[in-house]
Amino acid sequence: MRQLLCVTIFLLSINAISQTDIKNQIIGSWKVENVLTKSNNKEMAELSQAFKNSIFLFKQNQDFNFTASQKSQFTSMLTQMLQNQKWLFDKKRNIIKIGTAKDRYTIMGITPKIENNKAFFSLDESGLNLVLVKI
Repeated sequence: MRQLLCVTIFLLSINAISQTDIKNQIIGSWKVENVLTKSNNKEMAELSQAFKNSIFLFKQNQDFNFTASQKSQFTSMLTQMLQNQKWLFDKKRNIIKIGTAKDRYTIMGITPKIENNKAFFSLDESGLNLVLVKI
């Protein structure tokens, strides 16, 4: 019984450490290298182009900014929507939430995975997957 309790505590502590690591590792600027999508429709293609070579900036003070490299009406709208927002890491759901307290951080949800200065973002609302490199 005692061994089971020790193993359970150990596994929970590893999970808590990895979540803290993600929160700390995400701080900085990330450039999108590749965009993966399962759909080929026109809207998803436009959304993919909007994220291609864009920059996600996560500041330690929880400020968030997005800069698109493409110039179009859609990317201007996306950039404006994501400018001067805040971010927080939801440990329970392992998700980065973008927005403000007023909108309950619902502008964008990102499920991150980080390894070797590369990040893999799954954008929950769109089904897009981004491959990013820390710059």
